Amino acid sequence: MATTQQQEIWKACETLDQLDRVPESAGESLQALLRRVRGIELTGESIQPWRDVVEAGNSLDPSSATDAVGLIRAVEAAPTKPLPPKGWLFTDMAVLDFARAVNTAVAEPVEVA
Repeated sequence: MATTQQQEIWKACETLDQLDRVPESAGESLQALLRRVRGIELTGESIQPWRDVVEAGNSLDPSSATDAVGLIRAVEAAPTKPLPPKGWLFTDMAVLDFARAVNTAVAEPVEVA
């Protein structure tokens, strides 16, 4: 059974899959996620999935919903055993924060001027 956090991340991915652009109000959270991804300390022993996470973060277009989903899925696919690289936990928490920002953004009522 999926945890509440996993469900929040899945919901955000489903939402982003239907959008062209990352919701503007989630942009700051995405930037925080990118800082965390870029802070992952890769070593010679780092396995390929974590290298893929860093590459996805480095090549991400911050406005692209598709790129954001790709990054989330790369982080989710990267194993935590054997011991992942330094910085992985902050990255994992930043994914959840970004997912919550996306879910909040789409739940906000749209104001008509």
